[in-house]
Amino acid sequence: MLFSKKKSAPEVITEGRFEIKRLTAKEDIRASLQLAEDVFMQFEAPDFPPRGVESFRNFIWGRRVKEMLEDGSFALWGCYCENQLVGMLAMRDSNHISLLFVLGDFHRQGIGRMLFAQAKKHAMLHLKRKITVNASPYGLPFYRAIGFREVSMENVVDGVRSTPMEARI
Repeated sequence: MLFSKKKSAPEVITEGRFEIKRLTAKEDIRASLQLAEDVFMQFEAPDFPPRGVESFRNFIWGRRVKEMLEDGSFALWGCYCENQLVGMLAMRDSNHISLLFVLGDFHRQGIGRMLFAQAKKHAMLHLKRKITVNASPYGLPFYRAIGFREVSMENVVDGVRSTPMEARI
């Protein structure tokens, strides 16, 4: 079993030509993590040192993500357009966005907002009052636009640049 039986937002939401669904099948989870890596390499990696790129890859393919999937503390959603995975969001502990990536050809079409809406519903079902994220420099404008605010200055950990942010829900 990849997820424990915890409360969750509805399994499938359709908005226009996009379908958002909770990912539980191993092949869907793997595809979403591959999408995250691909988009990271295209948009984020050019601004990261080699150590940061390695740290990101170690996170998504490492033991910790597998453990969180098994214990139910890591939830994933995918956005599909005509059966193609075009975006993904991963949330840890029902209130921290760990990953949010959308294919470049699908940027600025509302996919990030739709994925965030599902994560927000999930957090509210778990009685959370805020959602946090460590935003990359590339993601900062998006997170500001959906209501996040910086809670401290940018930092670098293992070569990964991020700014801690939160949004009240």
